[in-house]
Amino acid sequence: MSEKKDPILVLTQVSLISPERTYLSKLDLQVESGEFLGILGRSGSGKSTLLRLILDLPLSGSWKKTGSIKVFGKDKKDIPARWIQPVFQDPLLGFDPIWTVEKSLREPLRLFKEEDLYDSLLQKWIPILGLEGKDRNRLPSFFSGGELQRFSLLRALLCRPKILCLDEATSALDPILNFQVLEALSDLNKKEGTTILWVTHNTKSAKRFCSRIVEMEELNSISAQE
Repeated sequence: MSEKKDPILVLTQVSLISPERTYLSKLDLQVESGEFLGILGRSGSGKSTLLRLILDLPLSGSWKKTGSIKVFGKDKKDIPARWIQPVFQDPLLGFDPIWTVEKSLREPLRLFKEEDLYDSLLQKWIPILGLEGKDRNRLPSFFSGGELQRFSLLRALLCRPKILCLDEATSALDPILNFQVLEALSDLNKKEGTTILWVTHNTKSAKRFCSRIVEMEELNSISAQE
């Protein structure tokens, strides 16, 4: 019998409300180190909002969060930024429009003082993500949504995160490349123990690649009643 691991992420009675409505209500979730967790649910059930809270991203001034979110037993602000990396559904949100893609890819490693790893990590992930021959010294506006989505994923992977948060992060890829990327992420999860949280509508792929699946409607009592 394998020894139970301590959870890497713990959400306790997390609620998010505004004067107009309740977005999340008394949500509890524990994620063990090394899980590939699929987060499913209908549109509007709070999947992307959940990731925003885990990532401790700014909220609208009228929103109020209650409850506790601990990552590695600490608040998100108290852990190294490299440890938890997001990839959003809209990749343009993650790129400075006046920076080349190359600069955006290099900048996190420069800040983390790991720029010496850039070339070797790039050689590892560029073929897997189908980005060979792409001119990275162009502005984000030059690339298609699918290309930018892959560049967003590349930037997160270059940081060698302990937790990777994916919000429909392969939705713009064609079926063959989508499968290839998910297989690579599954391999990363199994061989290097990277914990992956994947918000997706793709139930079939989630069942194939995820070690566990949670439904937002089951986690969130408000969604279940709507």
